[in-house]
Amino acid sequence: MSEPDTILNLFTRTRRRFPALNGSSVGEKYLYLNSGAGSLMVDSALQAINSAASSLNPMPGEVTPVEKQTFQFHNQVRKMVAEFIGASSLEEISFHFSTTNALFNLAFSLGSVFKPGQNCLVTDLDHFANISPWETVAASLGAEIRTVRLNPDLTLNRLDLLDKLDANTVMVAVTAASNALGTILPLTDLISEIKEKSRALVVVDAVHLAPHSPIDVREIGCDFLAFSGYKIFGPMVGILFSRKEVLSQVTPYRVETNRNSPPYFWEQGMLPNINLAGLKGALDYLFELGQIVVKKDPSATPPKVFRRAMEAIKKYEQSLSLYFLERLKKLNSSRLRLYGINNSSKVVSRTPTFAIEISGLNPTELKKLFWETGRIVIADGNHYSAAVVRHLKKQALNRVSLAHYDSPESIDLFFESLEKIIFFNRHYS
Repeated sequence: MSEPDTILNLFTRTRRRFPALNGSSVGEKYLYLNSGAGSLMVDSALQAINSAASSLNPMPGEVTPVEKQTFQFHNQVRKMVAEFIGASSLEEISFHFSTTNALFNLAFSLGSVFKPGQNCLVTDLDHFANISPWETVAASLGAEIRTVRLNPDLTLNRLDLLDKLDANTVMVAVTAASNALGTILPLTDLISEIKEKSRALVVVDAVHLAPHSPIDVREIGCDFLAFSGYKIFGPMVGILFSRKEVLSQVTPYRVETNRNSPPYFWEQGMLPNINLAGLKGALDYLFELGQIVVKKDPSATPPKVFRRAMEAIKKYEQSLSLYFLERLKKLNSSRLRLYGINNSSKVVSRTPTFAIEISGLNPTELKKLFWETGRIVIADGNHYSAAVVRHLKKQALNRVSLAHYDSPESIDLFFESLEKIIFFNRHYS
């Protein structure tokens, strides 16, 4: 059996691990094509949440067995996250309410870095979680905010970024993949160019990339990276990687009595044990996938196992993207427009996330029609990537976002509904 067939069979079996695919809480079957807003939760995450809620001691400690268990549990989850993204130390991993919360915490912690005469770069491709913290904190301290624009094809203008870098640039905030368009940035090369030209700290928002592709923070070369548990098949929890070599530059807001050392000085109050248990359950699932791919090779290190899992997911999802683009081409409707990468030869540079527009229907109308026609959930709005939408001189777009638990049949159902919508709404054309 060829490798593509192995991957296809693997993900056909994998769908059984996602209870929500069997129907909603009221028993209604539907097709969820909005994973960009939050992935479905895997069964091992749900089971871990239930177990932790009934057995895990709230407070970690070093005296009683139940306190020690919680302390060890926190370290175990940090270790798994570090292995998932290639971090070198548990101290580099901290937990937050959300990615947005983590990036605001990071922005406040870098207050001593931002001064008048210095500048920070943000991009029009980013989710506002990686724009607003810098516009709020850095700008209030006198630093100039410089915005990196987009190319006509909606990719990031690399030359504009490099041109706006100078000796006074103290931070560059970039996305790993666009939450609106699915476009993946060549981070390793881009950050290498940034570091060659400046001493700026580089902050990466990896929320949209994390469920679709391997991440190795050492290979990427970033200083900080954030992502979310609820995008990698678990519950809401924000994760912040902080490279240990730059931790001397941060002064996080903290409760005085909390330990003034990493990772604890990032974490303001009690950790959400139930959410961390769900995160571990999601990572357990991804690790199991990796073990299947490497055929349980006992010599494979945990980072390698995670990487193989995510490589398999990426490969499978590229086939979904190719099929989506093929169906789009066959539809050949002048009313339908796709924003972002539409060239099949460049599918490696995108996630299976598609921003679309149908002339004559506003995004909310189209979303409603997909639900009424096929019980399909898609997104409408700016998807917190408002700069992209503004660049297009729009107020909102529809977004169709798939994950590895989707299939070619999911795409067929989407296009069947799309054809009906276009046909029965011909008077809008």
